[in-house]
Amino acid sequence: MKPPLAAIALVLTALAGTLAGTVCPAAAQTAPTIKIALEVRSEGQSARDAAGARLHDDVRRGLEAIGDVQLVPSSEAVRIVWIVAGTGGGPSAASMIVTERYDRETLMVLGIEDDDTAARMMALQIVNDHQIFTGADGSEVARRIVAAVNGGILARLRAVRPKP
Repeated sequence: MKPPLAAIALVLTALAGTLAGTVCPAAAQTAPTIKIALEVRSEGQSARDAAGARLHDDVRRGLEAIGDVQLVPSSEAVRIVWIVAGTGGGPSAASMIVTERYDRETLMVLGIEDDDTAARMMALQIVNDHQIFTGADGSEVARRIVAAVNGGILARLRAVRPKP
């Protein structure tokens, strides 16, 4: 083989090997899902009124559309998005709090080694974010909430995930 052709063959072989490694299904890693719960109430009520139910449905659909988010029951979630929907007429409003429950491993890293103290702390909800949203209607408020959650707490979680 002539030297220029041998060099081209070598480059193509290396390129094919590199491409095969990047598209190989065994080498591909799926991003872990972020499990969160969604709780929506209407202001001054223990449940949701019609506007609160629409806000819940709109936020739920928005969060479900995010590829690495899985909505789970509160009992299975480390993070819970709590929303209190305003009940007054006119512009829509909602208050959102994102809480997190610490696990035993995190508490060990923080230096909490006593089991009784750790058990009490794991039962608590730690507030990570609180924001108030207003808009012309509930769907606009829902879009703002989803954008804030995705660009806020979820973006921070994605940034600190361990790299393989």
